Amino acid sequence: MKSIKNTVILVTKKKETAEKYFSQLSDEGAKIIFFPTIKVIPRLESHELKNVINHFTDFDYLILTSSNAVKVFAEIIQSYSLDLTKIKVAAVGEKTSEECSFNGIKVDILPEVYSSKGLIKIFSKFELNGKKIFIPSSSLSNGELKLGLTELGAKVDLIHVYDVVSSDLSELRKEYEKIINRQPDIYIFTSPSSFNNFIGLIKINDISNYFVNKIICAIGSTTEKAVERYGLSVHIVPKTYSLSGVSEAIIKYFQLTVNMV
Repeated sequence: MKSIKNTVILVTKKKETAEKYFSQLSDEGAKIIFFPTIKVIPRLESHELKNVINHFTDFDYLILTSSNAVKVFAEIIQSYSLDLTKIKVAAVGEKTSEECSFNGIKVDILPEVYSSKGLIKIFSKFELNGKKIFIPSSSLSNGELKLGLTELGAKVDLIHVYDVVSSDLSELRKEYEKIINRQPDIYIFTSPSSFNNFIGLIKINDISNYFVNKIICAIGSTTEKAVERYGLSVHIVPKTYSLSGVSEAIIKYFQLTVNMV
């Protein structure tokens, strides 16, 4: 595949969220299919969350680990009129930080490596003994971040404030037909759930065969590992774990391919 022109790229995000990041690819002739495989369902009525809200001023740090976490937490801010002026906010990466800015949340801490390990590394530079940290997260959180921060001496409240479920295929019929009629050349997966849900929505039985001669892009190392568990190769992982980073990485990938021919 030498040219990006007429290449079909599948992005597992909503068009209104992701379109602006792929304008350069579109301008160069790529055809983008936006096929969001994830639906976020807030969980704002739990006893654990209400307890945190009632003692919110006791927290020293707030950590936001995804753009979805930011969107849900923005609802919490509005519902409970939370004051963030006395708390330090950390975002896991550029995409999450951008979503914070969009929602009027000032980010104080951004790790060099956009991952849980990156957050743990930057927090290891702080004195955390007795410090209280709140992490509003997905119900799919693996707890790695909480464990790492606890080992550094912090008191961590990781509360599940939303569920991640598969999108409803009935709402994606036009996009589904495009995928069935012309299989994409490049697949962009933005989380392990986006990959797993895609497999379920398209009803792929022979996964290895389906992705033969196709290019897979994973937005970060966690997603890369999730894809590789199925015996698949990930061809593109951006240095910056963000949608803009993905777009840049795809362009560089094609430039390298052309130069090698």
